[in-house]
Amino acid sequence: MAAAAVLAIESRVSAHRAPLHPRTVSPILRLEGESLAKVASHALTRLETLLAARKLDATVARQDDVRRPETAPAGIASLDTALGGGWRCGEVSEVIGAASSGRTGVLLSALATATATGGLVALIDAFDRLDPVTAAAAGVDLPRVLWVRGPALSLPGRPGMVTAAIKQAIRAFDLVIRAGGFSVVALDVAGAPAQAFRDLAPATWQRLAYVVAGQPTAALIVGDRPMGRSARGVTVRLEAARRWTGTSPQSRRLGGLEIQARIERAQRPTAAAPTWSLRAAG
Repeated sequence: MAAAAVLAIESRVSAHRAPLHPRTVSPILRLEGESLAKVASHALTRLETLLAARKLDATVARQDDVRRPETAPAGIASLDTALGGGWRCGEVSEVIGAASSGRTGVLLSALATATATGGLVALIDAFDRLDPVTAAAAGVDLPRVLWVRGPALSLPGRPGMVTAAIKQAIRAFDLVIRAGGFSVVALDVAGAPAQAFRDLAPATWQRLAYVVAGQPTAALIVGDRPMGRSARGVTVRLEAARRWTGTSPQSRRLGGLEIQARIERAQRPTAAAPTWSLRAAG
């Protein structure tokens, strides 16, 4: 009798239980999928917010990051086109190349363009190489330039003195960027041997990227080799070919340089390399 009563109770419970149907299960699975997507989107937004709070959001490439960033024009048409309008503000970019590759011309062009529109610029000249007469001839408005001059050293020079000058220049670069108010701030360490940078703290370049992030300032480093561009900065690698005039050895003269720039980015490549010419003076 007890067994029969149990069977009777189970049968009554089963009779009142709603039957499962595929149509009742499918909407539940669909809603779960949407919920998972919302959770994932919320987690990604939260991560980006936390990174932005620590100024580390430049390390993440976002799909919505398609708006044109604020730039400081380079002043060279083909280079500006390749850069998407100019040097990106809030980032550290590099101009690198061998001697006579056009790197000083690129630097002076950026300074001249910024000062021509009323901007203030700063040049941290690690080894006191700037010629003000040349800069003025290139169109730089000298009264609008903060020129921080390092010791006049003959490179490669004594390693200890060169390293000390570089550290001093980087410190000045940091302080000027923190001060704010400059359209372009450039650090010129061209000609320094590679070993002079080995004693720098590992976080040197990351600190500079952190300092300039979010500021309306384009930070440029001019040197012989890549050093420390920021996540969305660019490296403009310059190469020059001499252009000669004259039809005989006696009449042969240097007519100028053909400059080619190769642009390197962390996030996307550049299809075409910009080129331009520099005419020899005289």
